[in-house]
Amino acid sequence: MKRAGSILLVAGISALFALRAPALAVPQDEVIPLIEMESVRLADALRQMARKARLNVILDPRLSTTPFNEMTVSIRWEDVTARDALMALLKNYDLMLVEVPSRTILKEEN
Repeated sequence: MKRAGSILLVAGISALFALRAPALAVPQDEVIPLIEMESVRLADALRQMARKARLNVILDPRLSTTPFNEMTVSIRWEDVTARDALMALLKNYDLMLVEVPSRTILKEEN
């Protein structure tokens, strides 16, 4: 499906995960045996894949408008990293990831 112009998915690697990573978090480069989605809204699928890839994302507001808000994702991937799955999903919908390296972290004083 081709469209004029690409929508941006803005992301920054979340350093907060490094501070207090949940016990069940998937390391960024870990291969996930199976990723399966059936009729998941595109924005939700992007958020899920970004979360698995340990990225803190801000979705472009245009993803909440037509035609994107009507799109659903049905996929099945085996033996891929979360980041690779996210990148494939973005490519499938002519979207892109824009990483913002600078960030401000608020944390507890020692």
